Amino acid sequence: TYYLMRYDNQKIVASILFLSPVLIVFLFFFAYPFVLSLVFSFSEVSILGGEMNILFGKHTVGAGDAAEVVKDLLYNYNYALRVHPEFMMELWTTIQTTVIDTVVITLFSLLIAVMLNGEFKGRGFVRAIFFLPVVFNSEALDTALEATEAIDSMLQNSGTENGALAKIFDLKTFMTAVGVPVWLVTFLTGITGAIYRTITYSGVQILVFLAAIQSVPGHLYEAAKIEGATAYESFWKITLPMVSPQIITVVVYTIIDSFLRSSINDIIDYQYTQGNYGYHAAMSWLYLICSILILAIAVGILSKVVFYQDDKK
Repeated sequence: TYYLMRYDNQKIVASILFLSPVLIVFLFFFAYPFVLSLVFSFSEVSILGGEMNILFGKHTVGAGDAAEVVKDLLYNYNYALRVHPEFMMELWTTIQTTVIDTVVITLFSLLIAVMLNGEFKGRGFVRAIFFLPVVFNSEALDTALEATEAIDSMLQNSGTENGALAKIFDLKTFMTAVGVPVWLVTFLTGITGAIYRTITYSGVQILVFLAAIQSVPGHLYEAAKIEGATAYESFWKITLPMVSPQIITVVVYTIIDSFLRSSINDIIDYQYTQGNYGYHAAMSWLYLICSILILAIAVGILSKVVFYQDDKK
């Protein structure tokens, strides 16, 4: 039957056959849990005797006007937004941090990529250095840092000599001990932390921009140089417009990466470990909605200024 079909129909059938494993996995391992979590967010979920019981609303939705029914269905969301002592504050902090990190990391990555694209000795080694944080940004490194903090805490509590030694490892404590004003210590340690965070989470973005810059046709720079354009003018007139499509990619990646690294995930996961599946689902959906809104705003703004070389309009 397959060989009696028209060629176009054969391509369709073959495509469906090859895609069917992916579609099955998507439906059972993503789509189904995705929809189920939405149901959980409007329900009170309990597990009794190994069986899951799902009750829409915190209480039985029945008698009462529409307002009471809606209020009952949104109980989990009301708890996340108005009752939980930390969720909203952490969510707002995450949004602020994500916006700031996205702007800073995008600009930093672009500038570093332009620098690494230049001709100088040891260029490959320098490129590897900037990508090393991506390799080291793992659970093993996090565990090592937590162990270091634990050792530092023990040193501080072990006595005068060890306490003085511990202050060397703690920049903030050391600067405070030598008489630096508290406001200046806070400012300097904040900058230090921001620089570390920016460098640590910029490796992939630098590679994306570097690949984009290297794909820019060389004759454009040659023509600009003949016309007397400076390196500064070449960057604004050639490099930036040509790599602008990759800016959207970098921004989307940075926003998602920032949300995945947020400490608010610990708050959401704690609800799951405590068996509060309704609260967990509601918080997850609020978190998802915020990330989608930020992504939509960022992509909407950038799509207005992106230059596409093959655009015929």
